[in-house]
This record gives sequence, C-alpha cells and structure tokens, in this order.
Amino acid sequence: MRRHALGLIGTFGALMLLFISLSTRINPLWITPTAWTDSSFADYKPIHKFPRSGKAGLIRNFDWDTVLLGSSRVDIAFDPLLPQWDHKRVANLALRGGTLSEHEAMLEYAAENEDLELAILGVDLTDLTNPVTIPPGSGFEESPLSKTGDTFEKELRYRCGYSFFEMSVKTLNYKARDRLSAYTPEGHWLRQLDKRPIRDVIQYVSFMWSERFITQRKESIEVNEAKVESLRRIIRLCKKKNIRLILCIPPNHAAYLSVFRLKDDPDPGFRIDRELITRVIAEEADPESPVELWDFNDFHPYNCEDLPPIDDPRKPTEYWADGTHALPSLGGIMLARMLGWPLENPEHASYGTQLNTSNLEERLEEIAQGYERYRHEHPEDFQWVSDHMDKWERN
Repeated sequence: MRRHALGLIGTFGALMLLFISLSTRINPLWITPTAWTDSSFADYKPIHKFPRSGKAGLIRNFDWDTVLLGSSRVDIAFDPLLPQWDHKRVANLALRGGTLSEHEAMLEYAAENEDLELAILGVDLTDLTNPVTIPPGSGFEESPLSKTGDTFEKELRYRCGYSFFEMSVKTLNYKARDRLSAYTPEGHWLRQLDKRPIRDVIQYVSFMWSERFITQRKESIEVNEAKVESLRRIIRLCKKKNIRLILCIPPNHAAYLSVFRLKDDPDPGFRIDRELITRVIAEEADPESPVELWDFNDFHPYNCEDLPPIDDPRKPTEYWADGTHALPSLGGIMLARMLGWPLENPEHASYGTQLNTSNLEERLEEIAQGYERYRHEHPEDFQWVSDHMDKWERN
C-alpha cells in the first residue's frame, strides 16, 4: 500500500511538474510570465480561446502607456502597431462580446499595473440598454479581471490547470505548423477572421444579432444602471490617474444600421444611448480632465461602402469585414481623427463627429437624413437588405 501510495503521489507530482514547466515555459495565455518563458512562442498563443485571461496576461507581461478598449469592433479595427503611434507602447485590450462592466475591469487592472497616458474606449450602441452585465461563459470570472474567487486558487490553476496545459500543447502545435495566432503579441485580432463572403456574414450573423437586439428592445429598452455606473467610474478613474480618455462610438455598416429602421426598432437612431453617454460625460468630466466622444456610427460614405457584387461575392471590400466590424483600414482613419494625426486623404476629415450635449439633436437629424440618402444612392444594396434581413434563420 505504501509503494502504491508513493507511486500515485509521484505520478501526480510528475504530472504537476510537467504542467507547470510547460505552462510557464510557453506562457500560452500570457498569464504566467517567468524568467524562463520562451519568447519565440509569442505569435502562436491561442488567446482567442480565453481572451479575458489572455488580454489581462498582456498587462502582466509588458509595459504599456496606451490601451485600446471595447468589443470586437475595437479588437479588429484598431491596430496598435501603426507607425503614427510614434514608438508608444500600445496594447489592444478589447474583448469579443465585451461590455462596459468588463472594460471597466480591464482598465482598472491595467491602471493598477501600468503608468498609462492614454485610454481609448469604444462604447457600442445597445450596450447601455442591454441587461447582460457580464456575458455568461465568457471566462471573465476565471480571469484576473474578476475580484471574485480565491486568488491563490486562480494563480495555481494558471500554472498547473489542465486547460492551461492544453493551451500550451495547442501553442506547440501552432508553432510546429507555423500557424500564427488570431492575435498579435499586442492583442490585435488581425488573423483568423471570418473568411465567408461578406454578404453571407451580414445575412447570417449581422442580421441575426440585429433581430435579437430589436426583439429585446421592443420588449424593454430600459437603461442598465450598472453599466452607467461603470462608465462613470471609468471617467473618474482616468481623472484620478491622470489618464487621457477618449470615448468613441464604433461604426456599423449601413446595411446593418438600416435594419433597425426597416424593422421599426423603438429607437433606431439610438437617441437613448447617445443622450446618456453625452450626459454622463457632461456630469463627470471637467476642464482639467476633458473627455472626448467621437461618433462614427452613421451613414457616412465609408459606412455605405458598396457590398461585393452578387456574382462576385468574394470580392474584398476596402473597409468592412462584415456588417458590424470595420477593418483596420477604417480603424486607422478613426484613430487619425481622434488623435489629430496627419490625414492621408483630405476626404478623411469628414469622417466622425465629436458629439456632446449641444449638438446631439443636430447629429440625430444628420443620421436620419443619411439613412434616406443611403436608400436612394445605394438602391441595389438597400433592396438586398430589405429582401434578406429576415432570412438568416435559413442558414
């Protein structure tokens, strides 16, 4: 019995030693940095499997002075390696399906560990009126961002948990096949994007989400006060830490935006969201700690880019991955507008509007007029939207 027990203990100990050695050597989710971590695995880490833990791990591994926060719209569009950053250390800490509550936790975690100069936060329209605070099954509770759970147990799991061992093996496999990770070492979701034709993604994914949102909003369009408080605390944290804060409303393609009007959404111009964001900024910001809000979600020509021809569905678009995600080509224009970088094209100067309480009504009217213009200037695309917005269930 003694030999049997010792054998079991030895086997278990050897397994734990293997798990710990591999997890800390490869550091698959950036969350277990050590002096012996092999940097050659940087481009192969599968943090798309656990983005909350992986993005928090980036904070543990490197020193950053600028962070980009938001949902997958920021995750894809904002490139932290643009030359215009001029040697700033920029991390894209955006989270797929992320909410304001999660963005607050990410910014707080970053501000505790880094000396931040700038934070850019994308606030999705519908987030403030969405009842979901922390998406179930997102991995948030298991990540360092969550303040619940035992910290020691979490740290132990990061080093010898089976899922982290599995991610280490996956990283080894990625490197052996020279398959780059979806994310760059700066946290940018640059690879492994949806390769389906954009019309298919819009019809079967974007329209599906619009249907869900509109159905929910017709039942109730109440403001989620927990998220309003998150927005307030984000502004207060940046004031306290002397971090420059820029908020932006990321764009959607006009095809997606049109569905909210075609299906009689109770607030198709998102007045409630825009009014709420501008009011919170007016109440919380001050001249010594100003907060800018840039609104890119409208019917600007860049957001009305023609969809690929039906007979050539795989023809790439310049600015759009699908109906809700702009490509880095458009994200670069957004960053240039917000940060005052030189514009490569004078036409870029018309993209985006600085929004506040004084020009809100004018902005809403401009968006309504933009919808009518889209209908008349892009009749084929608009008709396609009208014909296909209810057909996503057939996929």
